[in-house]
Amino acid sequence: MSQADVNAIFDKIRESWPERDPALEGLGSVLDELQRDQDKKFGIEFECGDCCKKVINGSKLFFIKNFAVLLPDRGDSLLLKVFSGSKLVEQQILRAIIIPAGRICAVEINPVQIDS
Repeated sequence: MSQADVNAIFDKIRESWPERDPALEGLGSVLDELQRDQDKKFGIEFECGDCCKKVINGSKLFFIKNFAVLLPDRGDSLLLKVFSGSKLVEQQILRAIIIPAGRICAVEINPVQIDS
């Protein structure tokens, strides 16, 4: 996906979504402060229907309207895990993810991947 494609997606989100939730303003400020330390990584747990999803290895996290945008370092990827019935059912490698803020359960700082 080119930068122009990403910009076009963000522009559509900005145009079509209602004003940003004021609660996200405060969270955005905290995240901005945390991201000043270049060594921080972010993970997000969120709901999607009957599944719980977790994405890790993000280096940039910001909000546009009522959406969270998580991006990895340049040349790196995000890892998405999908859980259903408390079991891992799918894994994906992503270049970016846009998540409706209302579905977020947790924002994690420096999550560590442990496979058992």
